[in-house]
Amino acid sequence: MLIRTARKNRKKSYDMEDSESQKPEKNPSPARKEDRKEDRKERRKEQEMERKREVERRKEIAREKEQEKQNQQKWHKELEKERQREKELQRDHLRQEASTSSKRVNAEITKFDDEFERDIEKLERSICQLDFRSKTMATMWMDKLRQPPHNAAEARSRNIIASHLLKCCGDNIFKMEPFNHPPPPQNLTSIREKMYLTRDSTCHGMPIARPKEPNANLTQLFSDSYDGGAFLRQLPVPRDGAFFIYHMQPNL
Repeated sequence: MLIRTARKNRKKSYDMEDSESQKPEKNPSPARKEDRKEDRKERRKEQEMERKREVERRKEIAREKEQEKQNQQKWHKELEKERQREKELQRDHLRQEASTSSKRVNAEITKFDDEFERDIEKLERSICQLDFRSKTMATMWMDKLRQPPHNAAEARSRNIIASHLLKCCGDNIFKMEPFNHPPPPQNLTSIREKMYLTRDSTCHGMPIARPKEPNANLTQLFSDSYDGGAFLRQLPVPRDGAFFIYHMQPNL
C-alpha cells in the first residue's frame, strides 16, 4: 500500500512538472520580445512580397491574354481584307469570262499559277547571295511551294508565302521562325494560318530563332543535313565515343 501511494505521488509530481513546462513564459526577457517582434515583422514582409508576386503573375497573365486577343483581332481583320480582295478578283473574273463553276476554279488556279511562277523565279535569283544554311532552307521551302495545289485556297496560301519570302529575302527571313527549319508536313493553308500571314504582313513580324533547347546540337545536326537527318536516323547510337560526318556541299 505504501509503495502504491509513493508511485502515485511521483506520477503526480511528474504531471505537475510537465504542466509547468508547457505554460507560456509570463515575463519573457526584452531580447526574447525583440526576437519575436522581428520574426513577426519578417513573416509580414514575406507575406507582402508573396502577395506582390501573385499580383504581378496575374497582371502578366492578363497582359498575355490581352496580347493574344489583339493578335486574333488583327488576324481576323487582315483575313477579312484578304477575303475581300479575293471576292474582287472573282468578280473581275466573272465579268471577263462566263463559264461553269469548275472552269472558274481552274481559271482562278491558273491565274494564281502565273503569279507564283513570276515570284518563284525572282526568289531563285534572290537566294544566290545567301549563306549555305539559309540557301538550304530556302531550297527546301521552294520545293514545298512547288507542289501542285489541290484547290484555290491552297494556291492562294502558296502565293502569299512565296510573296512574303520574296519580299523579306534581304531581311534574313530564312533565319526566322518558321523558315529557319525545314517546312512541316502540313498543307500550306494550315502553315499560313498558324503564322497569321497575309499579303500585308511585315518582314519583322516573326521572331528570330528561339534559344537552343536541350539536345539542340543534335537538332542542329539533323537540320544541317541535306536529307533532313534521314541517313543519320538509321545509324546506331554509340554508347562510348563519337562518329565523324563529312558534308558534301550540293549544287543549289
